[in-house]
Order: sequence, then C-alpha cells, then structure tokens
Amino acid sequence: MKDFADLLYALTALAWPLIVGLVIWQLFPTIKRIAESRGFTVKVGTAELTVQELSEKILKSTADIQGKLASVSTSAPTPTESRYPPTESEHPAHLLRRILWVDDNPSNNAYEVAQLQTLGVDVVQVASTRRCIEALSAAAPPFDAVLSGMARHENSGFHPDAGLELAKEIRARGGDVPVFIYTSDQALARRSEILEAILKAGGNDVAASPTALFTLLRKVGEFPREYG
Repeated sequence: MKDFADLLYALTALAWPLIVGLVIWQLFPTIKRIAESRGFTVKVGTAELTVQELSEKILKSTADIQGKLASVSTSAPTPTESRYPPTESEHPAHLLRRILWVDDNPSNNAYEVAQLQTLGVDVVQVASTRRCIEALSAAAPPFDAVLSGMARHENSGFHPDAGLELAKEIRARGGDVPVFIYTSDQALARRSEILEAILKAGGNDVAASPTALFTLLRKVGEFPREYG
C-alpha cells in the first residue's frame, strides 16, 4: 500500500510539468506573435487584444489549471503525513479567503501570488517575521494560512532557518493558523528531513513547487473562484 502511495505521490508531482508543457505548446503561436509584434496589441483568431488583456487571459488559464490540479491532488494519499491532514470531506467546508506571505524578496513569488488572486484569494505580503506577527495580531478577518520561505535576510543578518523561527514564534503566541514553508526545488531531495524540522517547530508542511503549494492550501479551504 505504501508503494502505491509513493507512486501516486510521484505521479502527482510529475503532472504539473507535463501540463505546463502542454499549455506552452498550445500557447506558443500566440507567444511568438507577441514577441514579433512591435505594437501593444496582438491578433488572436479574429479578435485583437492588448498584450495586457492577453497576459490576463493566460494567467487566468494557468490559475484555473492550478486550482483544478490542487483539487484532484487533495484526494491522493501522500507518503509522508503532515500536521495538517485533509478535512473529513474531500472538499473543504470553507473558503480560503486570506493568506499572509512572508518573504524578503516578494518578486520570487509574484506569479504564484497572481494566480491565487485570480482564484479569489486575498494575499498580504510582508518581508519579515516581525511584520508577520504584527499583521497576524491586527488581522480582521483572520488569515487562513501563513506562507514563508525557509531563509531570509532580516534584523541586519541572514537567517537560514527563518521559516522555522517564524513557526515557533506563532505557536509561542498561541496562534493556530496553518504555517507552510515554500522552499526551492533543490530541497525536494531532503523533503522528509525538512518536514520533520518544520513539524518540530510547530509548522504544518512544506512545498517546493506551485502545484504542491496549491494542494496544501486546498486542504485548508476551497479557492473562492475555483468553480468559475
């Protein structure tokens, strides 16, 4: 049974690169026309769209794919249990409305943030643990989840375990909001080790790809615009 769960988890992880490839392949003629265009509009079929309009449509399409992938992935077993298991129903009973994202370089997550906003999620971004604690204390309505990078520059220094320190601080203050660490692809090989450290610090889980991240968030609540 464990071998089957491991296989299913691996296939889920491979699904996103495949779908991205298909999307890029389908959009390649349009992207090529944008690159060749010297103006601010591009012709798609019989319609003429501005580059901004086309970018928004592409973003909406990829966000829709992410949302549906996350919805499917929540029903698949994972080889390593996190502290935030799915709810009793395959579909969470409430909506994921607000997320607090902590990163000293917000541009690293710009596309993921845009996708979440397209799915109807309000994303508040802060650059440090202190700002995160302040935002959590003043939040009305409260945040549904906290996302953090593992390492960041803050307090005039580099903190390689800033994400763990943040989780500890939130729990020490009595906070029970789910805390997820969003780290680099290179960390995938050490997922079990990193997850163990996160759980020990009071965090809930770790993700190293957009699909894995959206799957974790989908366990917290449905995306407001998930079904159109």
